[in-house]
Amino acid sequence: MNHFEQISGALQYIDSHLAEPVTLAMLAEQCHFSPFYFHRLFTAVVGKSLAAYIRDRKILHACRLLAETDRSMLDIALDSGFQSAQAFSRAFRDSQGMSAREYRRQGCRPVVVTAEELIVRFTNRLRGGVLVNPMLIRRGPLRIAGTCGDGSRTGEVWQRFMRLREEKPLTNAASESGYEVRLYQGGGCTVHVGQCVSGGAVDPAYSVVTLPASRYAVFDVYVARGYESENSAMEEWLATNAQGYVQRRLDPETDYCVEFYDERFENGDGIVEIWVPIEKAD
Repeated sequence: MNHFEQISGALQYIDSHLAEPVTLAMLAEQCHFSPFYFHRLFTAVVGKSLAAYIRDRKILHACRLLAETDRSMLDIALDSGFQSAQAFSRAFRDSQGMSAREYRRQGCRPVVVTAEELIVRFTNRLRGGVLVNPMLIRRGPLRIAGTCGDGSRTGEVWQRFMRLREEKPLTNAASESGYEVRLYQGGGCTVHVGQCVSGGAVDPAYSVVTLPASRYAVFDVYVARGYESENSAMEEWLATNAQGYVQRRLDPETDYCVEFYDERFENGDGIVEIWVPIEKAD
């Protein structure tokens, strides 16, 4: 079962259990993921947090009941998973810009999109192998110990790092995740690969690159689907995003991005994150 099928199953479960508590831990267990991993995957595919998605589906269900039945507000609130009429009233007005009673009085009717239709839309967000709705994250300074080389010979640079790590293990590695920092300057590309390390000394056999604290736009890349279009997809987002973000440079002469390899790549799923540093345009 691929990730889209697993998220589709989670969406269907949510729709069929709107009146019941649905938790992150519960859905993660059903998909055999850790809660942290599941929520990152869910947010990347759906484009919003699990809590926001569940709230929106509850309101959509309530809209349908308001339009198609004459049930009381309290019945609709409870059937839609709200604990009280007051909580329902606040959430409904925040979402629809009017009260539930006004919604019914005006004869409004919702556009109901099934979980199956939603997952098709989410799948279509893939441009080549790149999921084009990035998650925005903040990271503190990153200190990456590894090996450097020509950006066109990345495989060789990784092989040198793996050999070096066997000979001289990184005792202060922050995790097993791998980082690939690509530095673009003067038409050329240098690559630095390795692991993030905490404070303390690093064997001089390693080269160390330190990246400043930054906000990043994180694009999930599905390697098995091919990602020849990754640059154009990311450039399009940078040119059109509503928040006004532009790519941040490492210094006046250097652009950079980070490829992040965690368990989603290692366990055979072949998912790589590409972190594009961003800042608000002046």
